[in-house]
Amino acid sequence: MNCLQKSNTGLLLVLLYYLGLFIAVAQETETIKLLDKDNAMPIVGATFQYGSQNGTTDENGNLGLTFESGLSLHLSHINYGKWVLPSDAVSKAIRDKVLYKQGITINLYPVTVIALRPSERPTDKVKLDYQEQLAHDGADVLNQNPALNSIRKGGNYGFDPVFRGFKYDQLNIVLNGAQGATAACPNRMDPPTSQMAPNMLDRIEVLKGPHALRFGTGFGATINFVPVKLRFTEKEELYGRVSSGYEGNGTILRNEGKLGFSGKDHDVTLFGSWSQGNDYTSGNGQEIPADFNRGSFGTNIGLNFSGNHQLRFSAIYNVARDADFAALPMDLREDDTWLFNARHDVSFDKSSLSSWNTTVFASFVDHLMDNLLKPLDPRMLNASTNATTYNYGGRTEGIWNFENTTLFAGADFRREGAEGTRIREFLMGPNAGRTFEDIAWQDSFIS
Repeated sequence: MNCLQKSNTGLLLVLLYYLGLFIAVAQETETIKLLDKDNAMPIVGATFQYGSQNGTTDENGNLGLTFESGLSLHLSHINYGKWVLPSDAVSKAIRDKVLYKQGITINLYPVTVIALRPSERPTDKVKLDYQEQLAHDGADVLNQNPALNSIRKGGNYGFDPVFRGFKYDQLNIVLNGAQGATAACPNRMDPPTSQMAPNMLDRIEVLKGPHALRFGTGFGATINFVPVKLRFTEKEELYGRVSSGYEGNGTILRNEGKLGFSGKDHDVTLFGSWSQGNDYTSGNGQEIPADFNRGSFGTNIGLNFSGNHQLRFSAIYNVARDADFAALPMDLREDDTWLFNARHDVSFDKSSLSSWNTTVFASFVDHLMDNLLKPLDPRMLNASTNATTYNYGGRTEGIWNFENTTLFAGADFRREGAEGTRIREFLMGPNAGRTFEDIAWQDSFIS
C-alpha cells in the first residue's frame, strides 16, 4: 500500500512538472520584426496594443508579445497609419517572424510652382518646346494659377494679386525668399508684384498660409519669385536670347532678352525688357484707357569660390511712364524703382548642416501720379502726388538634412518706410485759385 501511494505521488509530480513546462513554453514571449513593404527597412517607433500588453518597436523593428488566443493586435505609426491584425493574422506573423506594412503618403505645406522656363536654353540632345514669358507684370504670370486672380485698376498695368480672398499686405511678396518692394501709391498703382520682371525669373512659388513662415509672415500666402540660377561652365561660354511679341487689341508690343558670359568661377548676365501699349476696345465697342510704357533692366553677377562658396550680386531698375488707370482718380506718370541684392551661399558635404545662406537687400521706389491725362469735364481741380518708399533688410538661414526630416532655421529683419506730398490746385468752386498740400503717408515706417 505504501509502495502504491509512493508510485502515485511520483507520477503526479512528473505530470505537474511537464504541465508547468508546457505552460511556461506557451507563455514564452514571441518576437515579430516589423518591416517596410517597399524597401524592407525596419519600422522604428511603431506602437502596439495587445490586450494588456503594449510597447514600441526597437531600432531593428522588433516587437515582443505573448500570444493570447482570440485577441487582436493594434499597431500605429505616423508614416504607416493605424491598422489591426486579427488573432489568426497575429498567429501567422509569429510563425513567419516578420510583418510587412505599406507606407502612407502625408501631404504637408501645399506649394504651387509656376515655372517660367524649365531650362536656360535647349540642348542638342533633347528637343524642348522653348517658350518665353513676355509679360511685363509679375502678377500677370500668377493668373495662370486658377487659385489666383488680380485686382485690375488699370487695363494693362499694376495688377494686384488676390489669393483665396486675401490681398494687399495679407500676401507676403518676396524676391528670392527675402527682398520685397513697398508700394508708393496709396491706391496701389505699383503693387510689389509689378516690380518683379518675369524675364529675370526662373519660377514662382506660392506657399499657402498661414503656416508658411519660412520667408516671413503672410496670413494669406507667401509668393516667392525665384530668379534664374547661376550657371558655371568648365569652358568660357557666351549665351543669350531675344524674344518679341505683339497683340493687336491695344497694339501692345513686348520685347525681352538677355546676354550672359559664364566660366568656371563666374557668371555675368544682363537682362532687359520693354513693353508698351495703347487703349483697347472692349467687347461692346467701348474704348478703355490703357496706355502704358514699361521697362526693366538688370544684371546678375555670380562668383564661385572653391566649389562650395557662391556670391551673387543683382541690381534691377524698373521704369514706368504714363500708365492709365481708368478705375482710379489719378494716373501713373512716372515710376522709378531700384532693387539691390547680395547673397552668399555655402554648402557642406559631411554634416547634417547641408547649406547656409545670407542675404542683404534694399529697394527704393519713386512714384509720381496725377490727373492731368484724364479727360475731366468739367475739371474741378488738378491733383498730383509724389511719393517715395524704401525697403531694406537682411536674412540668414541654415538647412539641416536628417534621415527623414529637413530643418530650416534662421533670422530676418526688414524695415519699410514711406513719405509723400499730395498737391491739389482747385480750378472751380469756393476754393478756386487756392492750392493745398497734404502729407500722403505721414512719413510712416514699419520694422
